[in-house]
Amino acid sequence: MPKSLQQIRQDLTVFEEKTKELALELSRLYSNYLESLSQSVQQQLILACYHICTQIYPEQFLKLSFSKREKLQNNLRQLGQEIQDQLLFYSKPPSSVLQTTVTEQIVFQLSELEEPLSKINDSEVDPEFQVLKIENPEELVNWCKMIEQRINDTLESLSKKTNNYLQQAQIIPPNLPPQLLEMAFKAEEGELSAGRTPNIINLLVETNREKKEKGEESESEITRFSAIQLQLSEIVFANATLSLKRKEIRKFLEKLKKIHQSYRQAQQEYAKVEAETAWRSSWHE
Repeated sequence: MPKSLQQIRQDLTVFEEKTKELALELSRLYSNYLESLSQSVQQQLILACYHICTQIYPEQFLKLSFSKREKLQNNLRQLGQEIQDQLLFYSKPPSSVLQTTVTEQIVFQLSELEEPLSKINDSEVDPEFQVLKIENPEELVNWCKMIEQRINDTLESLSKKTNNYLQQAQIIPPNLPPQLLEMAFKAEEGELSAGRTPNIINLLVETNREKKEKGEESESEITRFSAIQLQLSEIVFANATLSLKRKEIRKFLEKLKKIHQSYRQAQQEYAKVEAETAWRSSWHE
């Protein structure tokens, strides 16, 4: 026997209550995860840069004066600190969005992250507010997707800034086209190949070498380049504690996936029953 509208509405309410409980737990898990992730990113960034400067391009690094080496290292340390501030901010909605919907909060967060982090006042932030305002599984799914996307975007941005500093110091060849790095990042994103140094990408680039003799064609030569490419999978894999926290989040995301599927089925069933009721109410022989 088909369920009544009231019964289906009760089912939807149960799913919504479960979602609110799950949202609180995911908020706590993401907060702990992002704190550990920020520390691991800082460590992995410095290790990758150390490998670039001492194992791949040692001659170029030794050409730098002491003051230039210090400047490069200070720039890298500052990048690491900035990334920590950003990652910890992702699970904390600003107070100015207290009366907005979850979708508007996500849009606000994405735009707010373009502003200097110094403008963020931690005393005005309520870490639990956003998840408390989540009313259904769809909103919680979007909230989690937003955090995951911003983590990946931040790692990509940090990689680009780091490579820029290394190119300015002429450690990495300065003539390496940004478009080439962008294409390489997309091609190897998420891959964990055996023998690869973590968070470092190696490129083989074909270049033309002009011959001095008039009339002779240019020759092609293969040049090897290396650059920084921070990958979430490699950062998590290198830290056992972080890996456990990531697995715990995945477990709750699986719960959310099941609740989300059941919620959508109930919504569809509700719409069908409501349509049937509407049809009968207006049908006359």
